[in-house]
Amino acid sequence: MRERTSSHALRHFVSALLVVLFFGDQVPAQQSGHYIQGFTGLDNGTGAPPGVYVAYLPYIYDIDSLRGPQGTTLLKPDLTLVADNVVYQATTTKKILGADYGVAVSIPIVNTRLTANFLNTNVQNAGVSDIYFAPIVLGWAKGKATYLLNYGFYAPSGQFDPNTSINSGLGFWEHQIQAGMGYSFDKKKLWNASALSTWEINQSKSGLDLTPGPMVNVEYSAGHRFDQYKINLGAAGYFYHKLSPDSGSDSTLLGTTALDRSFGIGPEFKYTNPVKHFSFDFRYEHQFGVQAKTQGDVYVIGITWLNIFPPSHP
Repeated sequence: MRERTSSHALRHFVSALLVVLFFGDQVPAQQSGHYIQGFTGLDNGTGAPPGVYVAYLPYIYDIDSLRGPQGTTLLKPDLTLVADNVVYQATTTKKILGADYGVAVSIPIVNTRLTANFLNTNVQNAGVSDIYFAPIVLGWAKGKATYLLNYGFYAPSGQFDPNTSINSGLGFWEHQIQAGMGYSFDKKKLWNASALSTWEINQSKSGLDLTPGPMVNVEYSAGHRFDQYKINLGAAGYFYHKLSPDSGSDSTLLGTTALDRSFGIGPEFKYTNPVKHFSFDFRYEHQFGVQAKTQGDVYVIGITWLNIFPPSHP
């Protein structure tokens, strides 16, 4: 069963994107982390089985508003963020604590287009964002259940200038820990659900006395498999919350007094064919219940080439 879900495991390692707006002194924005809310869905609690994977994962975020601490609309920018992610992952036949062991790297290219009527400006910026390295990727399969545990970090490789409103990078190192689980409810393993938690621990931003507070993302999904397990159709959602305020003398008033949060939910279609070495995934999520953060619509596409190793026999 795990080969049908392998492409989605790549999503765990693809989450570097500029998702915070800096409007100079116009708006006291919250500081965001690297992980993209709503980037995983169906099968996100299942690790990739032994094999080699290369994926192109575009992520499109149409932002329609910036929300205040109580959820009120502060601004209505016309902003589109696009991340063209290239992911390389290898899961080895080596076992650690009974789990398949793998590594992964994600290289995102971010394209930002901003039209802000309140500032009378039109800006476009593109470049390589902060690269994600995952030296520890662990996946278990036990009967109807699967588990995963990952550690990775973001290197501040993207362009960042504290005096510039829009950058392709966030300007700081970040540690990321993920834990997830998947479960099939029937003997044929058609009805399925999954959940993934992502914990972000941030370092100080380059050129600023500012450290974004730690954050947690909990993403979940439920679906049903069709066409001899090739198709998984269902819904996915997420909850994001900052755990403590930003710190440092360069923190904004909003950053030190409010904890941003957001929710999202929407449909997902996923097709995986290990024989053809191909996987395709599409998901749409609408954000709601947002506080002290941007709000809009998320579109995620996944095209994966996969080469799963044949199972070894003792």
